[in-house]
Amino acid sequence: MLRRLRARYPAIELVVVTGNSREVASAVAANQLDLAVVTLPVSARALAVEPLRVDSLVAIAPAGRQWRRRAPFTPAELSRHPLILYERGGNIRQVIDEWFRKAGATPRVAMELGNAEAIKKLVGAGLGLSLASAMAVAAEVKAGVLSAIPLSPPLARRLALIRRRDKPDTPALRVVLAALATLKPRPRP
Repeated sequence: MLRRLRARYPAIELVVVTGNSREVASAVAANQLDLAVVTLPVSARALAVEPLRVDSLVAIAPAGRQWRRRAPFTPAELSRHPLILYERGGNIRQVIDEWFRKAGATPRVAMELGNAEAIKKLVGAGLGLSLASAMAVAAEVKAGVLSAIPLSPPLARRLALIRRRDKPDTPALRVVLAALATLKPRPRP
């Protein structure tokens, strides 16, 4: 989507910033960023929150036959392995921690990182397993670098688009919002 946007509107300045939802929401509220895609929940009076999509999570493991199985991972099964999880305090980590808590399982956290790409590299190197967005690991799974294993019960995070309520629409902002709208799932007939 960003590549198409850049090709069609080369004069629009696109700046992509990563961070946990709380930090990014603060930057939007402070008018340092025009908009953001975040993991819910996020709340601030100054922000308009528009649901974008539900993002399924999967367990990820290094590529290899031992991980190619049909049975999904339960929280108890995952707890038997060293885990490389997102840093504490972020919304995605809260979603993951709640999944384990509801099942009465205590994860063996070996590493905590704030960067999904670093997590994928460490998992690929065989240093532990993780939970990640199925969308975010699709390319690595297709390339045979990582294995994705479904979860039971299923786990997902809700993504939303946030921006300041009082932010005037500019032509550039309207173009970016229209492009982001293409990420929303289409209603079923």
